Amino acid sequence: MEKKKSLWSLLNPMTWLSAIFGPILRFFGMLSPPATEGFQNIQREDVEEAAENAKRTEEAIDAIMQQMSPAEVVRAYGRANAETRATMDLSALDLKGQDWLLSLSDEDLDLLGMSTTAACARSLEAKAVLPAYRSPQPESEAPKILSIPSAEDEDDWKHKYVSEKFRQVQRELWLSPSVPNPEPRHLPSTLH
Repeated sequence: MEKKKSLWSLLNPMTWLSAIFGPILRFFGMLSPPATEGFQNIQREDVEEAAENAKRTEEAIDAIMQQMSPAEVVRAYGRANAETRATMDLSALDLKGQDWLLSLSDEDLDLLGMSTTAACARSLEAKAVLPAYRSPQPESEAPKILSIPSAEDEDDWKHKYVSEKFRQVQRELWLSPSVPNPEPRHLPSTLH
């Protein structure tokens, strides 16, 4: 697979030289051959080991399928894709159950795949699709994202803090000299 050529490569003089001299050098065998990945060294024991592992895997899957209840088989069949459904073992079901399961549409199988195991058991007994879904898990409340205060916000907070702390003192300071203080908080220690 060749690399995608861009317009910038046309401006490169090395591209020009390789385009001119490349075919000539290839003709005379002066360019190095293309790189190969080499061959994998596969031994007979490796092939036999892979076949044995595949056989053990199939046996394990068959053992699991035999231990499954009919409702679990129905649910697994509903969850599987079309290729896997073709190879599934339905021997845990009786003949009527197998016939019913094979006659369902893809939408019905999707509903059974999303249902609970108990709902699959009810559907198998009634030979009708009776889906029941798990109750949705409550989502945790997203954490509140705090914004970074700007310099103006900090100045406003400082101004409010100072004004609250010294509000009473400000009231007393800003009274005119001829007006008596209606709520004195700071009394002089001596009266003259």
